[in-house]
Amino acid sequence: MNELLDFVNASLLPDHEHRVDADTPLFEHGLVDSLNILQLIAFVEGKTQRTIADRDVVMSNFRTVRTIATRFLDPR
Repeated sequence: MNELLDFVNASLLPDHEHRVDADTPLFEHGLVDSLNILQLIAFVEGKTQRTIADRDVVMSNFRTVRTIATRFLDPR
């Protein structure tokens, strides 16, 4: 999860004045938009070597860094 959190802070929000933590709502706070989500999906797919199915690209699966890590990065 730390690598994902670092990616979000450094790559998606480089100019943001505050760093997000694992439980910061990404969409609700306007931190991630429709363009950023594509970068985020690409990062997760690269880390897992799996494609995220279109049906799984819903806000509830990308609400926070912790949600993303639990849904996609934790071993199954």
